[in-house]
Parts: sequence; structure tokens; C-alpha cells
Amino acid sequence: MTPADLDIDRDAIRMGDLVAALRDELGKLESVLPAAVDAQWTAAPVARPREDTAERMKNRRSDPTGDIALDSDRLRLRAELVRSANVLACGIVSLRQARQAVRDSLTPWFGEGGE
Repeated sequence: MTPADLDIDRDAIRMGDLVAALRDELGKLESVLPAAVDAQWTAAPVARPREDTAERMKNRRSDPTGDIALDSDRLRLRAELVRSANVLACGIVSLRQARQAVRDSLTPWFGEGGE
């Protein structure tokens, strides 16, 4: 995502506005995380179509662990949580670099150790 992807006027944007937008998005993510973290290890509670609609398969055993492990909605949710954690980790690194760069650029501006 680039700043152009954000629904903002790049000419009028201020750093404080970007920080506020970031804080807002983090709050929204934080609000859905508890449910997602809890749900990632259980099968989705939606009705599933039966594969043997014509006639029940004989000698088929119930496998609740396998059903949970292979649930496609659960797997999709789990993959998204892993991807999101990676995005957040990269975001922390990027934000830390931005903060340090601004701090390092500000020091010479004040005349401390400047050229």
C-alpha cells in the first residue's frame, strides 16, 4: 500500500494526521483480534454440505480433530493472522526506522553535532 492508496489529500496531509490514522487502524485491528485469535483453532460454526448426500457412507468414522484441522475457513483465518503478524512486525521495523531518521535529522538542525 502506498500513501496514494489512502483516501487522503497528499498535499494537505500532515504527519500528525498520518499518526492519528495509523492509531485508528491499530485500534480497529485490536478490536477484532480477540475473536480471531480464539477462532483460529476451531472449525467454523457454519453448516457444511454433506459429501454423501445420496446415501450415508458405511463404516465411516467421525473425525472431529481432522474436521477442525482441515476446515478451510479456519485455515484461511489462521493464514491471515500469520500474514497480519508479519505485516505488523515489518511495520514496527519501518516505524522505528522513520522515528530514528527524523530524530537523527533533527539533531543537526538544532546545531548539536551538525556539520
